[in-house]
Amino acid sequence: MLLNQPSSNNDLKIPHQPGSNWLGPALAAARRGILFLVSYVLFEFLLILVVINGGGAVDRIFDIRALSDSSLILLMMLYAVIIALPFAGYGFIAAKRFPASMRIHTFSLLSVVMVGFAIWYATFASVKGATSDFGGITWLPYQVFVLWALPLFESAKSYITDSSSMKVTALLASVWPSLFALLGIGARKAAASNRGTRILKTVAITLASLWLFIFALTSLWPRHSMFTAETFPKIDGATAAIPFGKILMRELTGTNKPWAEQHVYFNTTHAAYENLIAKKADLIFVAGPSDEELKLAEASGVKLKLTPIGKDAFIFLVHTDNEISNLSVQQIQDIYAGKTNSWSNVGGPNERIIAFQREKNSGSQTYMEQKVMKGLQLAEPPKEKKSSGMGGLIDAVADYKNGSYSIGYSFYYFANEMHKREQVKFLSVDGIESNKENIRKGTYPYTALLYAVTREDEPVDSSASRLLQWLLSVEGKGMDAIERGGFVPVLN
Repeated sequence: MLLNQPSSNNDLKIPHQPGSNWLGPALAAARRGILFLVSYVLFEFLLILVVINGGGAVDRIFDIRALSDSSLILLMMLYAVIIALPFAGYGFIAAKRFPASMRIHTFSLLSVVMVGFAIWYATFASVKGATSDFGGITWLPYQVFVLWALPLFESAKSYITDSSSMKVTALLASVWPSLFALLGIGARKAAASNRGTRILKTVAITLASLWLFIFALTSLWPRHSMFTAETFPKIDGATAAIPFGKILMRELTGTNKPWAEQHVYFNTTHAAYENLIAKKADLIFVAGPSDEELKLAEASGVKLKLTPIGKDAFIFLVHTDNEISNLSVQQIQDIYAGKTNSWSNVGGPNERIIAFQREKNSGSQTYMEQKVMKGLQLAEPPKEKKSSGMGGLIDAVADYKNGSYSIGYSFYYFANEMHKREQVKFLSVDGIESNKENIRKGTYPYTALLYAVTREDEPVDSSASRLLQWLLSVEGKGMDAIERGGFVPVLN
């Protein structure tokens, strides 16, 4: 008779084999990860069909001028939650149909996150300079992958103005569906008990009530505005003044930033003068008029009234690889007159200078002719690449194949904020940098004035005159608006 014989097989202890129990859970997580990714792709495909047939219905939800910024942000939050509910439903059903540990479920939901991050990073690492801003054709693969978030991106870029911050924020769209699927799994596990069900209902009702209360408060709170969208004067102006125009529209009509930014159009300096003279605009924000624009006004029997409201700097820029960081006034004139053709003549390498110019009658070209060259004849612009618009000139310096040897010009705020390029640096002139402090003190050699231009016969009580009075009022917010628009107020 054998002693100490085990009474059942359960009493037998089989030695643990390291690594023998990870393959099954890993395969299960992989299979469910593929299923979640396929489900996500199908959701995106159905969304594309809805967008094609819906005619931009979602975009119109966010294009409501009566909403304040707070109300619009709350609406964006609601949209993000509603669009994620199908993924929460997926998680709830998956937890019910395929019981598993939270670890396996969590790993299975990472498939969408990893694919989204891979597409995002591939784009982020491959584009620089003129194509680096979020949006446009270069970011199309990622935008297609997170198609549901495009309305959010369009509104969010009005509040997130830094390009790098916008790219990081856009990356969160890859995490959002997986996060809600995980919440759905947690909700399923919590719903297994009556106490968990009660907690879920309480949390859902509390959050919905809180959102509704805050939305109603921000929407119904009385706002007093100087104008409505209908009574706001017809404004136009230079490219560099576009942010300033959007600030005026937003603050003086009480609308939200995205609506103001989408409904303020400036047609460049020359076109703005033409519209003012033709009475298609009531007030324009531009640099001083060219000789051609003065002749056009005289021929049309229109007298222009120029009111200086802000100061900007007219800056010269080169590629960051260029070792030159300062030029004198005389050197700049010689370069653009065609007398100096090599960087070696101004302390640089023995390379030909490519001096880009703007088109005639643009605000920057007029300033270049009148204030910089002061009657000196400009040389013929280079034929290597034709720049279109002020942004095109900056892109030419930043991206041109021989960009290290090119030079261009622009206005400080436009080049430093609106169309900033990492491959471009600003030159100091006569050893003085183009910064706001030097613009304010007037020590920078090329300080440009921003004018609010109206017709001399503009009625005193018109909307354009009232807007101009608001800008010039020291006690009002006009000076602050000018400052936030990128200019130094002339009264400071």
